[in-house]
Amino acid sequence: MRTLLCRFLLLLGTIAPVVPVLAQGQAETHSRMGDRYYARMAYAQAKAEYRIAADMGALNEHVVKRLADCSMKLGDTHEGERWYAQVVKYLNREPIDLYMYAQALKGNGKYAEAETWMDRYLAMGNREGEPKRSNIVDFAAKFTGSMDRFSVKRVSVNTPLDDMAATWDGDQRIIFCSTRDSSIGVQWRAAWNEQPFLDLYSAQRQPDGDLIDARALPGNVNSRLHDGPAVVAPDGSLWYTRTNALRSKQGIHRLSILHAQREGEGWKGADPFLYNNPECSVGHPAISADGKWLFFISDMPGGYGGTDLYVCENRGGQWGEPRNLGAGVNTSANELFPFMAADGTLYFSSAGPPGLGGLDVFATKPSSNGEFSFSVNVGAPVNGPKDDFAFVIDGSNATGYFTSDRPGGPGGDDLFAFRMHYPLEQRYLCTGTVIDDDNAEPVASVEVALLDAQGTVVEHAVTDSLGRYSFPVKESMEYAVRARMAGHYEALVHLSTERIKQVQIMVRDVHLVPDAGIWLRGVVRYKDQPGFAEGVKVSVVNLTSFFSEVHASDAGGDFLFRLQANEEFEVVLEKPDFYTISVPVSTMGMERGVLELGGQGALAMEPVQVGRFLPMKFVKWSDGGATLPPTALAELDQLADRVQVNPSLKFELAVHADTRLNPEAAMKLCRARATAIADHLRTKGIRNDHLEVKPYGTTKPQVPCGPGVECTPAQHQENERVEYAVTAVTGP
Repeated sequence: MRTLLCRFLLLLGTIAPVVPVLAQGQAETHSRMGDRYYARMAYAQAKAEYRIAADMGALNEHVVKRLADCSMKLGDTHEGERWYAQVVKYLNREPIDLYMYAQALKGNGKYAEAETWMDRYLAMGNREGEPKRSNIVDFAAKFTGSMDRFSVKRVSVNTPLDDMAATWDGDQRIIFCSTRDSSIGVQWRAAWNEQPFLDLYSAQRQPDGDLIDARALPGNVNSRLHDGPAVVAPDGSLWYTRTNALRSKQGIHRLSILHAQREGEGWKGADPFLYNNPECSVGHPAISADGKWLFFISDMPGGYGGTDLYVCENRGGQWGEPRNLGAGVNTSANELFPFMAADGTLYFSSAGPPGLGGLDVFATKPSSNGEFSFSVNVGAPVNGPKDDFAFVIDGSNATGYFTSDRPGGPGGDDLFAFRMHYPLEQRYLCTGTVIDDDNAEPVASVEVALLDAQGTVVEHAVTDSLGRYSFPVKESMEYAVRARMAGHYEALVHLSTERIKQVQIMVRDVHLVPDAGIWLRGVVRYKDQPGFAEGVKVSVVNLTSFFSEVHASDAGGDFLFRLQANEEFEVVLEKPDFYTISVPVSTMGMERGVLELGGQGALAMEPVQVGRFLPMKFVKWSDGGATLPPTALAELDQLADRVQVNPSLKFELAVHADTRLNPEAAMKLCRARATAIADHLRTKGIRNDHLEVKPYGTTKPQVPCGPGVECTPAQHQENERVEYAVTAVTGP
């Protein structure tokens, strides 16, 4: 993985003449010289000095960390892995050290080791928005699962230096960037990596996609600074990136976008883009096929971190203000090299979302409102462990080019031609590990099944040598994963995929418990909305000893407890801003087995909405009087249970009458009915200060029936109702 800043022209450091390396001096002298180069972002020279210092015996923590950091900034993941392997052994290592070690391992294709260290990094701090597990191995398997989608080959114009970022110039020619021209002395190089500066070139496209006859782009768009990448607009003009000759206040040469007009076979001009700013980088232009949208990258304030993708709308020849493409595209890492295909698909590169290592190519399409909500990794063989970027595709969505620094070529970045044989598709997975709770070890060769919401088996699998399983799943569905192994009770965990677009892979580990004793298993849902309830506090209280055990429901709403035989229990489920649920459980007469809770939505967490009245569906008055039928009593008993297990809430129960009644008669009837309800609730232990029963007569009709408004019998029935609401929260 080459540097994500210099090579991709994000934040170019000092432009400096080549300085010869002094061969003399002590180790400390070379370390201090390395620090000076490092401060100037001259990482190639800094690394050389640190290496001399290390060879002379200064193999201290500072030097080792700097060697590791410089190696990664220069894209040398093998050296980065070597040095970070030492860094992570230090007692005062920082979380970023584990992260970078994982990145180095990932860039070298060592996905299992990378996952181990990335998971250690994630465990060092629960940062908001970060996953709990990296799932690098599962993502690698997902992104290498359709290797036949693309056929890929290097092109003939590649050199031992950098050749990258192809863009279309009609059907027969390609414009790209290269550092191949070192004919103008060696006086000026990029301080970051000591490479010559980029210029723009043109090449002839062959029928098989090969590129030949590379020539410097005619005109005056090439300078002694970095020039490129570029895009040819529908009107034939050229928008291109150039390093700003002026330094920012921090002494850094940022990027700018310039505009040139076609002149003969080349282009001439350097008109600045309206939103260039010497204090931030603006570069990597891309223009939609209809000329309406201009995309670019920038590290301007207000983004998500690193460089983000922005877009401007063409408003009659003027570009409107930049708009950040949002969290569906941008991450805290660098997003780079946008390209909008003819069908409206936006391709770009990023190291932020899950990928195969370094930069990967992603694709996204706008929704009906024009927003980009999620991105798809285009997968192998376009993407791999190294940096893969600058993807462009032709109008037929069949052929195109991208850039990679993968091994096997002449050196540096190379251009690749590809053919896409079938369209991209987003694949979602449920993966996990089956674990034997006897020894807390993963178990291989276990039968696993994926069940739909009705309990029908959708897929079968057997765990691999690491105890892992994987199933394809669809969006906005509910599933369960079942595992079976001799000597253990059948295990079941749940998952809901209504938000899987953002994570792509859902992880559900399955724990197998021995088939001895009594186990209580349950699943908590949300009432009247999709998904399972994570983080619900589940308490199981032994009603004899009053000993309690507490767990939280997991991501699938699941919980599991071991119970004693011949005992009575109360299971209490609590979550802030939701009604508490209490369920009795008995193991009387049992010696072994599994008790299930939560079938048919029995454990459904309902949000508390203060002031919102909810109907009592079965409290009806069939005789026209104040007698409560058995169904009404049963529903009132359920309300009494809710009131009792939610002592921090105050309730009101409202009794309303049919508006066809005389108001005085209606109020008298409501008072009688309210008294009947209150009398029954008192038998259940409900006090008036906890739940107040109020008669309203005809003063608050649900439907405005009356003079001038004719209502149906059903509408009149709606007015004769009993309902309840939470009126106050008195405690935590």
